Amino acid sequence: MTNPEQTGSKRRLAAVVLARIDYGEADLIVTFLTRELGLLKALARYGRRSLRRFGGGLLSPGVSAWYNFTLKPQATLAFVENGEENLKSPRLPADPVRQSLAAFALELARSFETPFNPAPESFRLLVHHLGRLARCSSDEAARLMSLDFVAKYMELAGFGSAFSDCLICGTKTAGTATDWHWDPEAGGLYCPLCLKQAPLRPNCRLVSPAILNHLQPQGKDTKLPLLTVNDLAEAELFFEKLAEHQLGRSLKAMKAARQFFDKTSGRP
Repeated sequence: MTNPEQTGSKRRLAAVVLARIDYGEADLIVTFLTRELGLLKALARYGRRSLRRFGGGLLSPGVSAWYNFTLKPQATLAFVENGEENLKSPRLPADPVRQSLAAFALELARSFETPFNPAPESFRLLVHHLGRLARCSSDEAARLMSLDFVAKYMELAGFGSAFSDCLICGTKTAGTATDWHWDPEAGGLYCPLCLKQAPLRPNCRLVSPAILNHLQPQGKDTKLPLLTVNDLAEAELFFEKLAEHQLGRSLKAMKAARQFFDKTSGRP
């Protein structure tokens, strides 16, 4: 009689590749986000060599495709047997802006999602975002889409009040509000009145009305508000610091992206 602990169930799942690391001489350990099982780590035997099973970059970060998995009971590591391209999901172009913004989205999902915890909304949002990045026409549009994604994702993760309410009094922000500040160490915003009454916050930064307007999660078809280059950089920093505050650790992808943005925009 077969030991149930040694048997595995076969699952064909749509998944997004979040990360991969080399393992042994030819294998890979790949981190996926799936709708049904949330975060899923799987061993891809000969994943660096097998063109028949994983050809066309199917195990590259940012790729959304169909994969066949074998799941072992009570095991933390699954096996990914092969992949099949999803023709409805466009591939990201090989340019540094879209690749760096996609890397930030993938790092967020890898950091906030949990193994074997269904994540239908996170999965849908990430797939939609990667598709928009692949189709967008300009670097500025790609960066605005990234801000739209991270605002929606952080709200979905339960941290929406950090960029819509004052940390102390709970007053809602508005697109025309002035003299609001954000505090990287506190992970949120202060209205003008509470900032005056609060203890000295040396790391507080003034937020422009344009950024406050953009921080509010937008509808799927909402036309995104325009931001200056400086406002774009400030909003990106806000979300990076907010995520780091909630996670209690540093993130890498947006720091690398910001260095590239600063070079291309001429910022010091």
